[in-house]
Amino acid sequence: MGNSNTTISLYSRSRIHDICEYAFRNQRTGEQMTYESLGKQIGRSARWVSDVINGRATPNREDAEDFVRICYNHRAIRMLKHMYGDAPPPTDPRLMNNFTGALYNLIKQCQDVINEAQEVIEWERSKRPWEPLTTNDERVLTQLGKHIEDIFQVGDDVHILMDERYGIDPVVHQENWLTEARANEIVVCDPRELMRRERQELLFAGGPLL
Repeated sequence: MGNSNTTISLYSRSRIHDICEYAFRNQRTGEQMTYESLGKQIGRSARWVSDVINGRATPNREDAEDFVRICYNHRAIRMLKHMYGDAPPPTDPRLMNNFTGALYNLIKQCQDVINEAQEVIEWERSKRPWEPLTTNDERVLTQLGKHIEDIFQVGDDVHILMDERYGIDPVVHQENWLTEARANEIVVCDPRELMRRERQELLFAGGPLL
């Protein structure tokens, strides 16, 4: 098993205008924006918006993110994030017409992760540190990883449906989580503090400081 810097995406960067067009045609802003009003919020012209939608111009990532965010289309946001390797692709909307069904799916995926995690715990308890990974070992670990990805997917689906059905913006969940994570010191807020802590851990472990 090795590391890879390859971005995994179903969508080619050359099709970014398709995502922007989808976001514009399926706005969820409560009031249909024009090319001019959308461009004004991005700091671009109406002509630029038209060129992006029709494939005559390719926006940079920052402008594309502003484009889909202002259109408030969660699936377009997911598609764009997936294009850059930051999120799974959106689920087929035909599988997301039932909020209760999505919640049952979330419960199932959580149960699958628990079962796989318990199997990995037992595997690691019995493994000798010097033993190389076998094909079966890789299967156990990758199966756990796959189920964790399932959690990310269905979790996003629940967030989207929660907003579409009840108007609870997913940003609210992110803000609440971040507030609690900072209060409980789960996350590191300063990059320099992260470097300091990693150097401290190396020092305690007896390793060389870089």
